[in-house]
Amino acid sequence: MADEKPGKRNGRTVARGAHWIEWVTGGLCTVVVAAMTLWIAYHAIASSGGTPELFMRIIDQHPVSGGHEVSFVIDNSGTRTAAAVPVIGELKDGDTVIETREITLDYVPAQSAVSGALLFKADPSLHVLEIRAAGYADP
Repeated sequence: MADEKPGKRNGRTVARGAHWIEWVTGGLCTVVVAAMTLWIAYHAIASSGGTPELFMRIIDQHPVSGGHEVSFVIDNSGTRTAAAVPVIGELKDGDTVIETREITLDYVPAQSAVSGALLFKADPSLHVLEIRAAGYADP
């Protein structure tokens, strides 16, 4: 017993094939990885063209210290990401522009939405508020 090597059990090695559970698990994992790879490849090819489709929604208006905050969401239902998106908000009284605010969103991913806010001094509820995306750059 003193000369027995560690890790050896009575000098016997048991050889056996893989259990059926191992084969089933390996097969399922292979199918999942192949499906994910095909899904990613399909979306990479299908979304390579197209343009951003930007749509603005005002979600909230409320007073804040020194003015009024107008919160908005910009949705991009297109298949391409828009970068450097300028958002312009104008308060109008008829044809007269009372106040203009602008921010630039870094990017609006394809099939996604980004929120932001514009801060006005005048109360937007007393005037006509127009808010729009003025352009974009290709990332």
